[in-house]
Amino acid sequence: EPVKEIVISNLKEHTEEIKIDALGNVIAHIPGDGPRLLLDAHMDEVGFMVKHIDQRGFIRVIPLGGIDPRVFYGQRVVVWGKKPLVGMVAALPPHIVNKEHEKEAPEVEDCTIDLGLDPEKVSSLVKVGDVVSYFSPFIETEDAVISKAIDDRVGLFVILEALKRKPRINCDLYVSATVQEEVGLRGANVIVPAYEPDFVIALEGTVSNDLPGVPEHKTLAKVGKGPEIRFTDKYLVADRALSQFIIELAQKREIPYQITVKKAGSTNATALQVTGKGSRVTAVSVPVRYLHTPSCLAYKKDIEETINLTVAILEEIQYLNLKG
Repeated sequence: EPVKEIVISNLKEHTEEIKIDALGNVIAHIPGDGPRLLLDAHMDEVGFMVKHIDQRGFIRVIPLGGIDPRVFYGQRVVVWGKKPLVGMVAALPPHIVNKEHEKEAPEVEDCTIDLGLDPEKVSSLVKVGDVVSYFSPFIETEDAVISKAIDDRVGLFVILEALKRKPRINCDLYVSATVQEEVGLRGANVIVPAYEPDFVIALEGTVSNDLPGVPEHKTLAKVGKGPEIRFTDKYLVADRALSQFIIELAQKREIPYQITVKKAGSTNATALQVTGKGSRVTAVSVPVRYLHTPSCLAYKKDIEETINLTVAILEEIQYLNLKG
């Protein structure tokens, strides 16, 4: 809800046509001439939900979205009960870990969360179904930002910041801030049938695997090299004409970019492409290291260049010629 409030507050600076649908998606319409363009980013993040509270006050959860158990064990989290409660994923000290299991991380469901409270207090403040997120402060270095949930807070930021720069919008613009992307692209499934855009661009945070020991051909997008323009992922084959148009825009405005072809991952672009009557869709993403962990990392200049590219799209999408 806090994310939704921030999104709505920012969108109100540009339009009064803002709706919240039954799923919780926020959809804003900025009327204009030209093709109907939808910019999408999702508000949700990977997290957890309380499934059990035992008599000693220990909490068990299930994951919501793709979580690596190795980065859950031993982390601090926030349980969003009657009030926010910071707790710890219980971790055995190395002194008593069985040597056969010392390199193994337990599954998320097998871990417990310790709130450091008496069991009676836990039972009064927390109930089954409460959501849990990583406890991860926002950190800014000279070149980068580090935080949880950069997937997809960064996509929301790119859209809102692009609008703040008052581009000459040459299209009939819709903005969707969607829910439940991390649990099956659910929010995005209802957008295209309702608004039937001509073009759709999903703004995302994408995997950057440019790390020591990773072969060059497996690094995918690289931080510091500009936005990723995606041709394929596990479920998407992007519209080639739209993708090529964005590439040419980047070249024209001297915006660095990267093209990726991969068979892993997915974004709302997939759901937005194949629901309703279908739509011409691509994904433009900020490269992010350590995705879906408590400490994702993105470079400021990549975010800035993605904003610049989004502004260019808003100003020139009417020139996309589908007839060649």
